[in-house]
Amino acid sequence: MGLGGPCQLAIMRHGVLAICAGAALLSWHAGEAAEPVPPGEAEGVVFERQQIMTKLDEDADKLGKVVAGLLPGDQLAPAARAVAQGARESVEAFKHHVSGGRSKPEVWSSNADFSARMEKFATSAEAMAKAAETGDKAAVLGLMIDALPCKECHDTYREKKRP
Repeated sequence: MGLGGPCQLAIMRHGVLAICAGAALLSWHAGEAAEPVPPGEAEGVVFERQQIMTKLDEDADKLGKVVAGLLPGDQLAPAARAVAQGARESVEAFKHHVSGGRSKPEVWSSNADFSARMEKFATSAEAMAKAAETGDKAAVLGLMIDALPCKECHDTYREKKRP
């Protein structure tokens, strides 16, 4: 003989409450990742994102020149810190789901993958910046591939330049 009456109703009620709580938690977490942008500000978000990426490209170029010995070694830590800061800013800049610029639609349709790649990029760049504080160019060089995955991500998520 199965559970009847009040026991069965209580079990069902707890199941429904668990499902509702799970749905609420998922919607809160998804909402956290996609911050709304007020009307008329989308263009500014895209512009800011482009500025961050342009500066990041310049900082990565400078870091490469320091590691290659084309710029003084005392620029290693500041250049690596600038890359790490730009990487973290780029993660924040893509929290607003605003299409535009050269971002492919896949940035939004595959956002979990894109966001995971961006977070790994920022974390790796921060580790590289920490290694740069020691002045060890070889250690920085060893971390640069993970800390600067630009091409791999751009091949997947960025449109090519238009002529």
